[in-house]
Amino acid sequence: MGKKAKNKQNQLSEKMFEATEEQLKRYNEEQSVQRELLEEQKDKYRQFEFKNPYADMKNQFAGMENFYEDMQVDMRAANFQKEQGQQQRANIMQTLRGAAGSSGVAGLAQAMANQGQLQTQQIAAGISQQERQNMIMSRQGAMTLQQMERQGAGQADMTERGGAAMVQSAEMGRQSTLLGIEYGGMAGANAGVQSAYANQMAGFGAQASMLNSQVGAAATITAAGIQGATSMMPTSDRKLKKNINKIGESPSGLNIYSFEYKDSKYGRGLFQGVMSDEIPQEAVGTRNGYDTVDYSMLDVEFKQI
Repeated sequence: MGKKAKNKQNQLSEKMFEATEEQLKRYNEEQSVQRELLEEQKDKYRQFEFKNPYADMKNQFAGMENFYEDMQVDMRAANFQKEQGQQQRANIMQTLRGAAGSSGVAGLAQAMANQGQLQTQQIAAGISQQERQNMIMSRQGAMTLQQMERQGAGQADMTERGGAAMVQSAEMGRQSTLLGIEYGGMAGANAGVQSAYANQMAGFGAQASMLNSQVGAAATITAAGIQGATSMMPTSDRKLKKNINKIGESPSGLNIYSFEYKDSKYGRGLFQGVMSDEIPQEAVGTRNGYDTVDYSMLDVEFKQI
């Protein structure tokens, strides 16, 4: 892996770690806020005061007035009956006197006067009965109105107290709902923190994996470098070549040849290069008893043509 690619991976790893750190910080702050809100809502829920709207209920019918307690007996009808009986007896006596010789005209006049008096008393008695009946009906109506007013007041009071109980119940429900919401918010914040921790651990794992990859790549690069260095020192012993032909010279004056290998294990086809016995010996090495050439020290390119 090249240095540029390695730097890019390191930058990516650092950005990933910074992102997880920022996420963890943000969710920790959210967790702190949600914890405060939850505690505040729990305090409100604990301090909620339950009231009994019916605690001071009173009997609306207590102390009602008895409109009939001072009723009095109207004696006029009874007195009329009494006087009527007395008058009947007086009339009988008057009739008897007439039969005994009293003036018939005078007796008739007396009887008529008595009859008129009886009619007057009878009328007065009838009026008295009507007045008494009217009074009874008036008192019955007053009592009915009083009962209706007390019943209406009691019903209104019960309705008002029932409404207060409903309001209190609704407020309790609202507090319970808010408490549930805050618990949900707290759970979300906790989940966010756990997710941030998981992402951070994943980031650490990615960094470790990337480091292992870099180590492995470095080892591969080292091995490839060794192999490449070896490949840059191909076997160039004249004894291993055939069909050798000079095709030019390098800028430094080295002869450039085309050739083929006698043994195909060193390569197949036509190649371009130098002869090891014609070049500076510091560029010559040995492998398996044959000369090799380090072309990186020469101004000649070894290649297949």
